[in-house]
Amino acid sequence: MVAIFAPAPSDHRFGIDGARNVQKTEAAWKRFILIHHLRETLRLRKLRKENNDILKDIDDTTVASNVSVPRTLAEALPDDINIKNKDKRAIVVTEATGKFNMIGCNKAWENLCGFAECEIIGKDSSVLQGPDTNFDGLRDAVSRLFAGEKSVRVVTTNYKKDGSKFRNFLTLAPLKDEVTGKVTHFVAILNDVGDIYRRRKIRQDNEKILREAMDDITVGSDVSIPTTLAQALPADIEQRNKDPRAIVVTEATGKFNMIGCNKAWENLCGFAECEIVGKDSSILQGPDTNFDGLNEAVARLFAGEKKVHVVTKNIRKDGTSFTNFLTMGPLKDEVTGKVTHFVAILNDIGDNMKARKQNKGV
Repeated sequence: MVAIFAPAPSDHRFGIDGARNVQKTEAAWKRFILIHHLRETLRLRKLRKENNDILKDIDDTTVASNVSVPRTLAEALPDDINIKNKDKRAIVVTEATGKFNMIGCNKAWENLCGFAECEIIGKDSSVLQGPDTNFDGLRDAVSRLFAGEKSVRVVTTNYKKDGSKFRNFLTLAPLKDEVTGKVTHFVAILNDVGDIYRRRKIRQDNEKILREAMDDITVGSDVSIPTTLAQALPADIEQRNKDPRAIVVTEATGKFNMIGCNKAWENLCGFAECEIVGKDSSILQGPDTNFDGLNEAVARLFAGEKKVHVVTKNIRKDGTSFTNFLTMGPLKDEVTGKVTHFVAILNDIGDNMKARKQNKGV
């Protein structure tokens, strides 16, 4: 009996055609991986640029971006409770593995976030996160720590125990074992920079108004400014109160307390002169006051400028607010030439702004 063996079917994985298919598949995967890698690189580059732009925008002495960072667990969370809770930095420490569960915090962190230390031990940072949290930025920051960076900074939105959110300038760093040098934990230093963001937004809005107002002759950007105390507040009361400019004079030191004003200023702000002498300008300020713009204007006066303009929101005695096109200048002693006071000329440009908006709408 003759056995007949049928030829085995050809395996397309082998042979010339099969090898070509394998090569094509491998080439396609390599292209896919390369494209994915490039996309991820570009995404991270864009993410880091956006984060750096934010950090640069708020990087000033009020943020304390150069805050000292603990290097060991003992530095971050000292055993001495008094030392630990006197630290003004809002510090929390997490594990360096798994879900990065928190192992402890200090009093400043409790005050900022609203949780007691006993409530967060063993939990991960999701208790502080929500829909506006910068997850991509946080993941990138952690990956940079694992890559060997000594500290990284990122801006994110976190949530307190009561559900309210805050803008967090976050500094992260590894903590190493003092003997082995191995990374055992991560430390996070939180800083609420919400007020800085709000102040910057106010300043940007007011600088836009200022640019428009400078080109408008009805605003009075070309107003003449006194150069001596006698010119700003004449001894002759009748002459002083005939001046249509709303003038107030402050000291050039300390809190810049006011020393006098004229009738036009009283009519605009609602205070009598006797009510403001010896007080600083905080009585005219509120949440929408352009503090950054005012601080820069004063700095420019100290640097030698003879006249500066700034737009800000001020508050009258009755609590109503007005948009103030403020002109400031130094007053010098007529004998020594030394700056002794500052003069401020206030101008309510609210009606002017309304008219400008109406004209734009026509």
